[in-house]
Amino acid sequence: MSQSIEVVIPVHDVQRPFKRAVGSALEQRAELSRLGVELRVTVVLHNLGAAAGEVSKGAEAGSESAASAAFDGVTWLTCDDGVPSPAGPRNRALDESTATFLSFLDSDDHLEPGSLAAWWKAAQPDSASAVIAPLRTPEGTILPAPRIRPSKPAVLDPLKDGLAYRSVPYGLLRRSVLTDIGFRYAEGLRTGEDIEATLKLWFRSGPVCYPYGAPAYHQTDDSGAGRVTSSLSNLADEFRWLERLLGSEWLQQAQVAERRAVALKVLRVHGIGALLRRAGASGVPDNALWNEAERAYWSDISSRLYAFAGGSLPELSRRDAELTQAAAAAADVQSLRTAVERHRAAGRLGDLVPASPAAILSRDSVLRHYLTERLRTRAGVFSRS
Repeated sequence: MSQSIEVVIPVHDVQRPFKRAVGSALEQRAELSRLGVELRVTVVLHNLGAAAGEVSKGAEAGSESAASAAFDGVTWLTCDDGVPSPAGPRNRALDESTATFLSFLDSDDHLEPGSLAAWWKAAQPDSASAVIAPLRTPEGTILPAPRIRPSKPAVLDPLKDGLAYRSVPYGLLRRSVLTDIGFRYAEGLRTGEDIEATLKLWFRSGPVCYPYGAPAYHQTDDSGAGRVTSSLSNLADEFRWLERLLGSEWLQQAQVAERRAVALKVLRVHGIGALLRRAGASGVPDNALWNEAERAYWSDISSRLYAFAGGSLPELSRRDAELTQAAAAAADVQSLRTAVERHRAAGRLGDLVPASPAAILSRDSVLRHYLTERLRTRAGVFSRS
């Protein structure tokens, strides 16, 4: 077969439903074979110790066993880096792969029937470097991201189609391109290990496509209580990935418009989100939620985001800009909560009006996004065909 797809599934906990993930990929083998595409499935057993051997041996125990049938044709790798992050096992699989395309799948998620073939077909006309998968949320809806234009372009533009708003590389990734751009998950990080690498993929790799109407990558809530991204840590730990991003050479050399688009997304989604979580957290001592170290770090990192964006973020909503500034001056968690209450009370007007009123109709303004979102819905950008 002339092309191949390798689905990579890191497994950190054998209690997660990884067999479902494996099965959702393997059941697409026949359809891909008819297209002349070989399917490979690789499971990376991550920091499982003795359990890793038991899982792989059980799967290969014999042709009559149910486990063997479920895992027929699966390649097993191990990664024992001692870090609770999927970066290590994903990079291990990337280093071992010889496939045309890679598709990373979390062990608690699954692929909808026909997804891989649909994504592969979308990649063919323009020899896409990457195909961004439709992402079905645990609630069953398709995530309306990235911010694709209602015209449904065949090849997406990083700025015009808001690719910064899709920070996980689910879909099909052309392996040769990943090698060319030095795509690596950031090892040593508990969260955000994929953000900088994904941005580089969208902005610097070549044609990026979206398979309109195709079956989706399906996220679930089946990860269990141990999921790292669900915990609350101090800001410096939470934003270790951001420190790496701000120091990234390719982004330092990027156009101001590109850096501004990235900074806007980071502050809107990750920054404001971090403040809201801390103000609303319970069961944590107030001084642990917000203290002088947290305030100082927030003041520093938000200032550096503005500098990274060329000195200003005119499209940032007025209420987000005011909360950003208020948090930098908040002496304690009660001051932060008061600022968050003002943020919520600002309502729709505070959300729609940008910090710089002249930017109200610019491409990245909230008002422009809402108007375009209606047009996207009418055009069926994120509808299943």
